[in-house]
Amino acid sequence: MALAGAGLTQDKPQLDVVFEDTEAIPGQPLTLRLTVLVPTFMPEPPVWPDLESPNLMVRLPEKASSPTSKTVNGETWSGISRRYQITPMVPGSFQIAPGTVQVTYRDEAGGELLQETLSVPEISVVGTLPEGAEGLDPFIAAQELSLTQTIDGETEGLDAGASFSRVLTAKIKGVSPIFVPPLTPQKAPDGLRAYPANPVVEDKEDRGILSGTRSEKTVYVAENAVDGMLPEITLRWYNLASNTIEEATVPAVNVQADAPAGSVNVLGEDARANIDLRVLVAASLLIVALAVLWFARGWMVAKRAGFIARWKISEGYAWRRLLTAVHARDLGAARRTFDIWRARACAGAHELDAPVETAFLGLGSGFFGQQVSAELGPQWRALETDLKQLRRALHGQRPLKYQALAALNPVSAARK
Repeated sequence: MALAGAGLTQDKPQLDVVFEDTEAIPGQPLTLRLTVLVPTFMPEPPVWPDLESPNLMVRLPEKASSPTSKTVNGETWSGISRRYQITPMVPGSFQIAPGTVQVTYRDEAGGELLQETLSVPEISVVGTLPEGAEGLDPFIAAQELSLTQTIDGETEGLDAGASFSRVLTAKIKGVSPIFVPPLTPQKAPDGLRAYPANPVVEDKEDRGILSGTRSEKTVYVAENAVDGMLPEITLRWYNLASNTIEEATVPAVNVQADAPAGSVNVLGEDARANIDLRVLVAASLLIVALAVLWFARGWMVAKRAGFIARWKISEGYAWRRLLTAVHARDLGAARRTFDIWRARACAGAHELDAPVETAFLGLGSGFFGQQVSAELGPQWRALETDLKQLRRALHGQRPLKYQALAALNPVSAARK
């Protein structure tokens, strides 16, 4: 259904909120669309709400934002639309708290920039279980799900200290793999030590359909006699295509290892005492060496961290970030990093900024104006040229290196 947005007055921005389906099976996304419209154009992109809420996964799909237009009171308004995917994680009713959208646009006379705050109403979302799936714990609904295992190494006839690995992989389609629960049992047979690696979760989206894998690798080491098994793994899941409960299973793995051979003491008491003393001395020297290395490493890390911290508040660092945003054709990032760099470059001489501000205005018009331009390469190159000329002009008024260092010692700067 369409939710009420901002007013439809002659000269005020408008927000349309469309949320047609409000109920879904946990793991299946719902689409929310927010559309901002203005009577002129937006030189800067809107500041959107994040809409985060417990038990809901909110994400932006590919190409989430797109330009649009609409006829309002007989006139063509320009705007931008943003699409969210909202997925209930568990069954139940949930609310997304009210939010706001910050809009900056040019007034109809072509003069000053205006700002408006548009309200996003509270949004209700319901996660529902399909009939017959009430007993699934955890609940997994997908189009496809498979479970495989790979054993690397021998699992029977092991000697003490020998090892092997077990890799469990769940492949799922129609839902994000984050809905797949942990696969590897925490308990191992007696005499077998488990060393699990961090799970690897990879997801992707193809034409709006989520899919991916969850992979867990565990290395097992025989520390003593072992006679047991790694248990069978079974996942019960709801098939969205057939509306039935299905199972994905991998078989158990038998594990057998012999106890370590006993040792025979052929050394006398004096010999064993000498060996114990040498071991103690060697261990003490090793501890001292490790302590020295630890403190030396800490000193180097602290020194490097101080250098990085000073570099990140310098004019040069801000200038590199600004050029990176310009080369990436990211208007919002370029606008933000320009303000940061400008504050570090020189406190005054803002009359020199006019060409850069004009270039930003032209790009904003090309992105969000009524006549959206498909090719903005010349405007981006013009912006880069104007920025470099501004930097050279400011460099002639006050050394940029001095300006960056002055920020590190505000007390001295104040005295000057």
